[in-house]
Order: sequence, then C-alpha cells, then structure tokens
Amino acid sequence: MASNRLVRALGALLLAAVALAAASCGGSAKGSGDKLDIALQDDAVFLKRDYYNRETALKQAQDLGVTRLRVLLIWNRVMGGDANQKREPSTIHYDWSAYDSLIDDAARHGIRLQLNLTGPAPAWATGNHKVGVVRPDPQAFGQFAAAAARHFKGRVDMYSIWNEPNYVGWLAPLHAEPQLYRDLYTAAYNGIKSADPAAKVLIGETAPYAESHRALAPLAFLRDVLCRNQIYAPVKQCPPLHADGYAHHPYEFANPPAAPYPGADNVTMGTLTRLTSALDRLATAKALTTPDGKPLDVYLTEFGYFATGPVAPPPAQRASYLKQAFDIAQRNSRVKEMLQYILVAPPAGTRFDTSLIAQDGKPSLPFNALSAWARTNAKDGRVRELPGPLHLPPAP
Repeated sequence: MASNRLVRALGALLLAAVALAAASCGGSAKGSGDKLDIALQDDAVFLKRDYYNRETALKQAQDLGVTRLRVLLIWNRVMGGDANQKREPSTIHYDWSAYDSLIDDAARHGIRLQLNLTGPAPAWATGNHKVGVVRPDPQAFGQFAAAAARHFKGRVDMYSIWNEPNYVGWLAPLHAEPQLYRDLYTAAYNGIKSADPAAKVLIGETAPYAESHRALAPLAFLRDVLCRNQIYAPVKQCPPLHADGYAHHPYEFANPPAAPYPGADNVTMGTLTRLTSALDRLATAKALTTPDGKPLDVYLTEFGYFATGPVAPPPAQRASYLKQAFDIAQRNSRVKEMLQYILVAPPAGTRFDTSLIAQDGKPSLPFNALSAWARTNAKDGRVRELPGPLHLPPAP
C-alpha cells in the first residue's frame, strides 16, 4: 500500500459517517453452498520474516479462520542483481526459495497461497531503464508470469496481475495506466494459462478511489482498460478479456464500512454494487467475462482500519467496523474472498499500520472480535473452514 493512503484517509474524515442498510451494500445473500474465504496478508512477517515468528503468525492466522495468504511476488526482487542490468540477461535466474518455504509452512496449517505478480520491474524491462514501474515491458512480464506458473504448478492455484495498477506508485505514467495494464494483464494471463491451465487468474487489484495526479477511479480505469466509455459502449475495437475473478481493495478508512463514498466510479466497502454492476454490464457487452462467458465474481484482496495514527478508531469501534465489513462481504453473493491487510504491528513510525497483533504477540480487541466472528460463521456454514494440513507436491 502506498504511504499517501493516510493522507487520503484524513480527507475522508470530512465525509458524513452515514451507514447504509445491508441491502445497499451490494448483492444478495450467498447460497447455502457458497462460502467466503477469509484471507490475510503480511509479507513482512510471513514472507520476508523481518520481525515476529512465522510459525506463531500462522497459528494466529488459523485463529482468524484464514484459508488463504495473499503474497506479492515482486518481479525485480526475485532476480537479485540481474534486476539492475540495463540489458536483458541471456539467461534469467529467479530465486523462488522464500515463496517455496512459505508455501510449505502454510500448507501444514491448511492455508494456501495466492500470488500477486507485480512490479517494480527490472531495469532492462522498463521504459526509462531503471528498476521501477515506468512502462514495464509486457512481453517480458508475460515471460516472468509463465516462469512463475511453471515453478509453482500444483502448489499455487491462484494468481492476480499487478498491484494497484490505477495508482501511480505502482504503474506509471498515470495517463497511460489503462493501456499499460491491458498489455501487462494480457501477457501475464496467457503466460500463466499456458503453463498451468487450471490456475485461476484475477484481474484488477485496484485501489478504491481517485486521487488527483496520483490515482484513477477504479471503474473509470477498468472501462479504459476495456476500451469502453461511460455508457459501456466501445470507443475502439479491443479484443475481449477473460479472467477468473476481479480483485479489489475497498478501503474505507475514516467511516463505518457501509458508509457511502462519493463518485460513481469509486468503490469502497459500502459501494460494492458499483463494481458488481459494472462487471455485469461488461459481461453483457462481452468485454470482460470468465472463460465460460459469465460475469466476474469479486475478491476483496486488501482491507483494514488503522490501528495507529490520527484516523485510527478506538479499539472497540475498530473491532465493530471490521466485523461489519466482513459481514458485508459474507452476505454478498458475488464476493468470494475477504482479506485483512497486516497481522502484526510494524516497527514504530510506520505510517500504514492496520495490524491486529502487537509485536510481543498480544492480540488486540479487533483480533479477538474477528476471530470470534470467524468461528461463529464457520460453525454456521457461512465461511470456509480450514481443511487440515494440505499435501502439496514438493518444490521443483
């Protein structure tokens, strides 16, 4: 997440904290056999192991009912020193070992990984020949995605393409983001499906709302990716895209999760119907569908309320807000996954802290509330239960 998200949240305090009725929060209730996956992300703890203990964190993830970990697979970081070269190496070596280790440890707890393939890109694959996010080369990215899918085949069953491509900190320049993302997504989708046809590939991973000179509104961005105007009519001929789901980050930092958010092309937790309606219209137009021609379901792959900082709600209120948000996701028939972003408190001074556990291991009131929510909903058959240890093939 970009650090300026805190600034956006301060601005959001000016909004009225008006909660909507559950019916306005997007979609009908799930069917009896359609269960929500609870997901979690904390790369510093689970992947990089910068602080805290991974095994302890995995046990606490189990307490939250987590069945999936989302992890960023950052292109330049798995290349080591080769990422700094100005010319493409004759032979590209990727170091997947940190991911292999986490896949195995998580599997022992019944938890699967889903990988978000994203930049920064290596220097030889960017428009300015510097490691970063300026005009990444789609063909090279597609080759990277195919290499990842070949390596993780049978061990990872879900990928998503790029992180917050409508935000200039992750993809640049801003005005070119839709076309850049279309090309990156197409290359990566084809690369993954050629290497592992059974793997799911999610499109989107969009940030929730527009920000002047920094982020495009997610629905405006999506229409531009698909060459559609505001009424979803084609503005030029673009081949249709396919995906196995749409990933989105519906943050609502300063208000209750069901609060309305201005701007018809912005999508927060309380305005998910904007997204599902857009996906329905795009499917009707045959611009974006699943491989079998259906509208895309939704995966909410980042969410959380601040634990520290000027817009952090009191612990009891934060606990209530988190439960309300997970309720909204669970009740929406189109939402297949809901993710809590950050488990363990980062070092003091970190601006983006939506954690649930202190570094000494003490769970917060929001952690306990969310854990109780997960147990109740699993018992009642509304969320997916942990299956027990997973028996995956060994890493190649």
